[in-house]
Amino acid sequence: MSSKQRFKISQVGRSVLLALTASASMMPALAQEAPAESAEQEQSVERIEVSGRLMSSAASAAAERREQPYVAELLGMEQISRAGDSNAATALRRVTGLTLVKDKFIYVRGLGERYSSTLLNGAMVPSPDPTRNVIPLDMFPAGIIESLVVQKAYSPELPAAFGGGSVNIRTSSIPLQPSFNVSVGTGYSSLNSDDAYTYNGGGDDWKGSDDGTRALSPELRAALDQYGTISQINIAEALGGINQGNLAQAATIVRELGLNFNRDVDVQRENIKPDFDGSVSFGDKFDVGSSVFGVMAGVSYDRSTQNIEEQERYFSVSGDDLVPLNIYDDIKGTEHQVKLSGMLNFGLELDENHRFETASIYLRDTKDEVKVKNGDSIETVNETDRFNTDTSIRYEERSMFSNQIRGRHNLPWLYDISVDWQYTDAKAERDAPGEIEYRYVNELQADGAYTSFLRRNQNAVNYSFGKMEDDTENGSWNAKLPFTLGKAEMVLNGGYSYFERQRESETNLFNFSTVGYSLEQLSQKFSEIFSDESILNTANGFQISNVTTQADDYIAAQMIDAAYVGMEMNYDYLYRLNFGVRYEDFRQISVPLNADGEVSGNIEEFPLQEDGFYPSMSFTWFVSEELQARFGYSSTVVRPDLREVTPVLFIDPLTDFKVTGFSGLQSTDVSSYDARLEWYYDESNYSVGVFYKDLENPIESIELSGSDGNLLMSFRNADSGEVYGVEAEFLQQLNMFEGESYNWLDNFFVAGNFTYSESEITIQQFAGTNLTNLKRPLNGHSKHVVNFQLGFDSDNDEHNATLTYNVFGKRIAFAGVNDKDDAYEQPFNSLDFVYSYTPFESTSVKLSMKNLLDEDVEIMQQGELLQRRVEGQSYGLSFSYKY
Repeated sequence: MSSKQRFKISQVGRSVLLALTASASMMPALAQEAPAESAEQEQSVERIEVSGRLMSSAASAAAERREQPYVAELLGMEQISRAGDSNAATALRRVTGLTLVKDKFIYVRGLGERYSSTLLNGAMVPSPDPTRNVIPLDMFPAGIIESLVVQKAYSPELPAAFGGGSVNIRTSSIPLQPSFNVSVGTGYSSLNSDDAYTYNGGGDDWKGSDDGTRALSPELRAALDQYGTISQINIAEALGGINQGNLAQAATIVRELGLNFNRDVDVQRENIKPDFDGSVSFGDKFDVGSSVFGVMAGVSYDRSTQNIEEQERYFSVSGDDLVPLNIYDDIKGTEHQVKLSGMLNFGLELDENHRFETASIYLRDTKDEVKVKNGDSIETVNETDRFNTDTSIRYEERSMFSNQIRGRHNLPWLYDISVDWQYTDAKAERDAPGEIEYRYVNELQADGAYTSFLRRNQNAVNYSFGKMEDDTENGSWNAKLPFTLGKAEMVLNGGYSYFERQRESETNLFNFSTVGYSLEQLSQKFSEIFSDESILNTANGFQISNVTTQADDYIAAQMIDAAYVGMEMNYDYLYRLNFGVRYEDFRQISVPLNADGEVSGNIEEFPLQEDGFYPSMSFTWFVSEELQARFGYSSTVVRPDLREVTPVLFIDPLTDFKVTGFSGLQSTDVSSYDARLEWYYDESNYSVGVFYKDLENPIESIELSGSDGNLLMSFRNADSGEVYGVEAEFLQQLNMFEGESYNWLDNFFVAGNFTYSESEITIQQFAGTNLTNLKRPLNGHSKHVVNFQLGFDSDNDEHNATLTYNVFGKRIAFAGVNDKDDAYEQPFNSLDFVYSYTPFESTSVKLSMKNLLDEDVEIMQQGELLQRRVEGQSYGLSFSYKY
């Protein structure tokens, strides 16, 4: 897309946002950081001194959970570190009722990622994933996390877009004492015994940044500005008309533009470097008169290489049998990943009643993947003497930068009112420059050997240049007024929040034609076929086709204004009742664009506007000092993502499936019911609960009818759905046995959780679909999830060890069509071990071992394997110093 077109898009985006603003209810600005009570909880959490046995961190999290008015789960920093989890995503899979999908997204109580939301220090922030509204949680390294709060029951100070739950990532707070931490580590995977696949990238790849080698060159940008679309016909028309002279001149221009593509992409093999990760953090506080000023800063860097072993198959149905259309049983590759993060926090505590904090966080996650697939497509699957070698190079930079300022104030002179507020400005970007795909065809010769040549086709090579920017602003305030009525301690609370988002996404797609090349030429390496001499050789008839009209250019804007009121009543420390209602005014528009930057389709069909009231209620009965019972109800909404309502074709970067949006999607209304019993003792705690969710118009991914042997996915509303189940968890130190012979058990503790649930949706047939099962479980729902942890702490606290186990039940990967059964991802049994040795108070060494059972990820359909990914076993060793 040209710079002129991008300027036009930007102007349209601003106009859309202004139009949405004009239609908004004008309410005072400044909005919510987090629940008002969570501000107080953050204050208490940061003052917990974790010493002695690491079980105390789990007990501390349980103590905070006990005080929560709504059903919630918590993970503290020490719990995350103890299990050896490297990021928020892997840590959260250990929480009751949560499962991890694609190593990035969390499913809460069997509901997909669309039914969960992520907050950063209580603020809504943008996602760098172009196809999903939620933030990929693998982007948040464990080093910047103070705690993770998963709220499963809705409360009115949270955004109404609440389905299964909300994850609040609370970053490290201002320290209570000086600290200096340094950590370095290395790792190895069992898959890395073979050499890595690689190619000539850029000079800045080591820091996860493209130096321009892959990017759209200035010459190509200028050509797009001048001609709109790069093709011989289009350029000839721009030169004054289609005639022999202009066509010849246009062919010369196309050949010269071809030199501006990165063609030095021959796949090579090289030795794998050991993984490396390192981090440095510093924190201190200073007395300034009667006030306290604090600072915390930290940076982390992680470089890893992971070889890939996969299988892919796709079938059609003939009678009772599955007939293969694609079979790729030999898929090898390598993923090179670089993660970089930085954090800078300041705090000023004027006195006990006033505190200000700022938090600046930068996250970058870059993946550079090379994949080589040997097998058969629909064209060769029935031929015994031919097969394909498909090569793909995918480079993706995801980043997020967030600046937040927040404050907490107690006003004893004004009826003891307390106020907290926050303002967050954030930007997420995804840059995917110069992604490349091409296919070599291998033919069996009479002597038994195979010859390989790049396929002769108008679309022999595909180049993709993608970029997305998502800018958001979020502000909020919350106020609480305490008062007493007899034995009842009351708190009246209320607040306001606003959220604004503006997104621009562009993709430029180009194809190279090899129709004019001979088979002898096409038998060369990629860089030789498209060398400068070859491209400029007029005999080869080199051509470029710009197919951006098939891509996913769009602009979008979103605005939410919200206000809530609520009440908390604690009667004689026997009963606590929390209730409230939230009002939200929601406006969204997502506009697809054609290659010229003009609106594609009828713009009147694109806006989505709705408002509503979303009540919630939670009742807690303090049966005894050890036992409490909770009951809850809420009504919330789950809205379609920007990408899902844009009716253009795109490739899902996580599944490689072709996906098209659907502008007719409606929001899902969710009614939730919870009941739970919780027991808390000095060295143990237990809980058991039941839940039920009723879904009206649930959004589901479905397969459309396709003809090329590839999955074509879209989204539709089912008629209704429901999820219900039971969940239980426990934490127990093994010191309950008497006698000296059992003393050794005092150093162990066990923790675990179990969830069993059922789900069902009712869906109808749609145009272009032929769904096999009109009643089935929800996509991604697992009937059971099990987590178990066995921990050991030595008496002198020098040795700590943790063995963790996680498994989820099979879950639908995608629904079956054309009489095929639904495709299920099979259970994955994960067993991990972490050992930590602390010879000195400030020094520790940690050994981690992942996937000890050596399980693979598999998707099955009617007894046939569709996809397999070998996970392999991984090992890590790290050294840390704390002052």
